[in-house]
Amino acid sequence: MMMLGLGPTVARLKLRRCESVGLRPTVWGRVWIHGEGEIQVGHRVLFDARMAPIELHAQRGARIVLDDDVTIEGGSSIEAQSYVTVGARSRLGMWCKVLDNMYHPLRGNRHARPQSVPIVLEEGVTVGSRSILLPGAHLQRGASVAPGTVISRRIPAGVSVGGSPARVLRREVAR
Repeated sequence: MMMLGLGPTVARLKLRRCESVGLRPTVWGRVWIHGEGEIQVGHRVLFDARMAPIELHAQRGARIVLDDDVTIEGGSSIEAQSYVTVGARSRLGMWCKVLDNMYHPLRGNRHARPQSVPIVLEEGVTVGSRSILLPGAHLQRGASVAPGTVISRRIPAGVSVGGSPARVLRREVAR
């Protein structure tokens, strides 16, 4: 049996708290949208939350930008204190966490909030399930992240990484 997404009208209703929504969004399941920040959804973005809800949380003054043809799978969450962008044709697997702030320092006063560092996923990035993208993660064009990987730095274009901390598994051969 083929599963059909809800029509664009119902998808727009589910995404009504977003600042802008492109043409033909698809929403399967629940998408929770929180915060007073700005969320921009591009054309043909797919939210596949049939297995678990997807959460988008942009604090006041923060922005989450999902470019065209992005796919986000169930259980994933994107939390922005400043800025998170997901490039065109990128994919976030199930249960991914994207956080541009650690919410407390590892040492010292645990009540002080550290500075947020933007997260950037360029075009064609694939992030495996249960991966965590921490403040400062920058995945360049075509990078691939294995399931369960923790990223907190720049990953070069066309590179596959895995592990915690992430290490290079494979490099794309230049043509």
